[in-house]
Amino acid sequence: MIKHSPDQLEISDFMDPYLGGLNPNNRWIIMAKEIPWSQLKRIYERNMSFDKGARPKPARLVIGALIIKHKYKLSDRETIEQIKESPYLQYFVGLHKFQHDQVFDSSLFPTIRKRLTIKDFNDLSHLLQSHDVSIDEQSELRDEKNVESDTKYKKPEIENSISVDATVAVQEIPYPTDLALINKARIESEKIIDILWEFVKTDAKKPRSYRQKAQKEFLALTRKKKKGADFWRAANRKQLQYLHRNIGHIHRLLDQIKVGIPLNKRFLKLLYVIQEVYRQQMEMIEEKKNTVGFRIVNLYQPHIRPIIRGKSGANVEFGAKISISIDQGYSYIDHHDFEAYYEGEEEIIKKHIEAHKLRHPHTKLNGIVGDKIYGNRNAREVYDQNDITFVGSPLGAPPKDPEKIKEREENKVIHQKLRSHVEGKFGQTKRGYGLNNIKARRSDTTNSWIGAIFFIANLESFMKGIFFDLFFIIYEYDLWALVTSIIEAGIGQPNFKKNKETFLSRP
Repeated sequence: MIKHSPDQLEISDFMDPYLGGLNPNNRWIIMAKEIPWSQLKRIYERNMSFDKGARPKPARLVIGALIIKHKYKLSDRETIEQIKESPYLQYFVGLHKFQHDQVFDSSLFPTIRKRLTIKDFNDLSHLLQSHDVSIDEQSELRDEKNVESDTKYKKPEIENSISVDATVAVQEIPYPTDLALINKARIESEKIIDILWEFVKTDAKKPRSYRQKAQKEFLALTRKKKKGADFWRAANRKQLQYLHRNIGHIHRLLDQIKVGIPLNKRFLKLLYVIQEVYRQQMEMIEEKKNTVGFRIVNLYQPHIRPIIRGKSGANVEFGAKISISIDQGYSYIDHHDFEAYYEGEEEIIKKHIEAHKLRHPHTKLNGIVGDKIYGNRNAREVYDQNDITFVGSPLGAPPKDPEKIKEREENKVIHQKLRSHVEGKFGQTKRGYGLNNIKARRSDTTNSWIGAIFFIANLESFMKGIFFDLFFIIYEYDLWALVTSIIEAGIGQPNFKKNKETFLSRP
């Protein structure tokens, strides 16, 4: 039987579930209790001035908003709206009571990204890792006991080792073509001519730019079905002629201005980029080549470069190339650059080693896990100099001895298991947190966006470690003893760190 209800529900009829307080088992409540906010605050505020400017937003509010944004892959505006609508999120960012106003304007997010660097996010991640290690110190004895009891188990790891690899954080830009880039440069140059002409305005006629003719020719060229190399070269040269004419007009108009330049920062930067695009495209046409150094692929983000990947899905990717290391389940960005580089070169290997020394000054790095790129001869010399074992494919031809072939295959399986951590981290950050769709526009904010994504991934590892430890507590000690101890202690919501120490110390 169908029960009919009114289509429109009055707001006064809605039962508010929060009158009795928030649910202590909510994931945001649990996460807020476990994150070491006071220590994160020191890292966030170390580069800030407390004597000048307006009073900054609280560190918990800013870091919490970044966590919400990147965990759900929200826009800046939507992040603020979600916080405004949810009491759990407001508790998470540190508010003492529910409010209907915005916690801050969404335009503050770019300022936050300019302030926080990749190093800052690495330090935040290391703080979580050190906090996690201190929690798990007493569980090591239990793990060793479990390993020793399983005689068939062979741990495929080297103590104090890291897994390294590189990938590209793909930028959200239209797929670039030379013809489209030249056409966009021509359109922006026409806007600059209009601005300068309004400022100069003499009795002479306005410089002719042939913008309608150029646009009509561009559209006709894009509709062509058969496009060979000669076609593209001729089409690019034709559009470059219009661009060259516009650049000449701009220079002549600027010569007529005696004091200052009537262009704002955006158009002034575009003018420099347009001239560099013209130079690069003319160089490729005149020398009949397809590559040029420091190639610009986007007019508004000139720092983006094409990165050759050689993968089946995407031979070329556009964005920042990053080299990361996985250290005890936590990922760190040890090197990043918008220019293409060879991740197996000596300098990159040394950066991985040096970064580990900075994170663990009293612990020696014993092993590095990587693919064939990290196992070249020059890299192996660096490993030998630092007494580090490389876990990867050996050099030379494959052996012919059946026993050595079997041993090689076993080592290959172990190597694949170890490398699965770093490959899985790339999949998690790209599919789960948007590393394959970076939406920041500046180079510094792009780096901050990338660092925030890996920080969120490390935060997930941190929270999983806490729940994993609680599972072992319940597994080793009967559930009834756990519940009874919590009730006797008068604890409504279990404090994982405190209760773990209590239960592990039981006889």
